[in-house]
Amino acid sequence: MAEDWLADVRKYVADADETVVAAIVKYLGIALRNRDSSLVSFSDKKETDRVRENFLKKKLGLTDDDATLDAAIAGVGERMKEDRTKNRVTVYYLLARHFGLLNIFGGVAGAAGAAGAAAGLAAAGAAGGDADKDEEETAPVAPLAAAGLGAGAAAGGAASGSPAAASPTAVPPPSAAPAAPPPPASTAPQAVYSSGDDDEKAGGGMGWLGWLLLALILAALLFFGLRYCSKQEAAVAPATDEAAVSETVAPADSAATPTTTAAIPEGAGVVAADREGKPMLTVYFDTGKSEVSNDLSTAAAAVKTYLDANPAATLAVSGYNDPTGNAAANAELSKNRARSVKAALEKLGFAPERVVLEKPAETTTSGTDNSAARRVEVTVKG
Repeated sequence: MAEDWLADVRKYVADADETVVAAIVKYLGIALRNRDSSLVSFSDKKETDRVRENFLKKKLGLTDDDATLDAAIAGVGERMKEDRTKNRVTVYYLLARHFGLLNIFGGVAGAAGAAGAAAGLAAAGAAGGDADKDEEETAPVAPLAAAGLGAGAAAGGAASGSPAAASPTAVPPPSAAPAAPPPPASTAPQAVYSSGDDDEKAGGGMGWLGWLLLALILAALLFFGLRYCSKQEAAVAPATDEAAVSETVAPADSAATPTTTAAIPEGAGVVAADREGKPMLTVYFDTGKSEVSNDLSTAAAAVKTYLDANPAATLAVSGYNDPTGNAAANAELSKNRARSVKAALEKLGFAPERVVLEKPAETTTSGTDNSAARRVEVTVKG
């Protein structure tokens, strides 16, 4: 799907960093190939929860409480409410900029954006919950207070010299007291330094204040340095493996769970793993669909190598579905998905007699994310 992601981001941030946008596009990977998964539905609580858990917590490494993170997501949704297509790339750019963490994607560390986020979140209430999309019930999201993203945008504009610097919503620098404790993570070092400078001029002869200011700045720099390092170590996977947005765990059923954990794509995709020392494939599908992702040709290489080295081995192909919708239709869909995978494997050179359709005891998988339930498992037998 051809899409000018940078142009879409620049509808909201005129000087958006092209390098950062490209890094976010690479992070999202195959999620952008599917129209549905390339957009964010702010009325779907499961979707916004996924953004909070997988992007804000896992990728950005944020440790704020859920209410604070939900408020930031709701604020982006409120800002984009007039946009019919809420592109996931734009949403993630605005969230990373809001928390001053564009540097994770190769941008400049956003201290001004972090200061705006702190002021906005202090005035914002927690976002309201949404009904589950699978039950087709939606409720409006409580928008983040206008001070939230507006203040962050104004602070970011002041740092870049854009017209937003003159906006009345810009956050004024806090005044520092001589005995003030080190600033919290959301306070920008630049704001602390500016306030201390004013006190130095007004205090006349209080030379010790300069040393106190220097100590505070050094403490803040040390804090941000340690936090940045911890975020790098906490990254879920390298950029080349971040093929999807969702990193939810595999189904709870131990008989259907691979021994190695891999990211589950939203919609169609293929994940290669090992089970009991043998290669296996898990092919995921879009809702209600049985078309096999083109990723199968690459992912199946290890399975082909194993079969070539073990002439007696065969492949068992088993289809599954999520619990939503009509049970009879779901059962037929599971069967069609398994048949589609068998046909695709045969096109890749697998001998038909070595690819066997095997109906599992339970084709419907519940108690897990629906994207993980819509799958076909290809396992080695013998």
